[in-house]
Amino acid sequence: MAALAVTNSFVAATTIVASQMNANFTDIVSWATGTPTLSASGSATTVSGTLAVTELATFSDDVYLAGSNQRLIYEGSSADVYETFIAATNATADRTITFPDAGGTVALVDNASSIISNSVFN
Repeated sequence: MAALAVTNSFVAATTIVASQMNANFTDIVSWATGTPTLSASGSATTVSGTLAVTELATFSDDVYLAGSNQRLIYEGSSADVYETFIAATNATADRTITFPDAGGTVALVDNASSIISNSVFN
């Protein structure tokens, strides 16, 4: 969301008229319902539209992806035409993929033989 900018600022010990309050209320409504839009239901807040996070985002529990394009996209260190996509097929049961507590390269079916042949075991 863009920064909130209000039409009128108020100073202590001055008279505030209704038109100033109405203008500021309109500014706040426009800001809150702009893109992205926010809505709340119970303890859930929904963001509709594009939300750009330019700093660290911390999630304290699960991250749930839903919709027709369920994937993580890594742009890399510079914006260009190439990205890395991580996606899963439509599951027929709950699945868990666990990465080991170790450093290294994850072998894929397409490159497993080259990773094995270039490993320290040869």
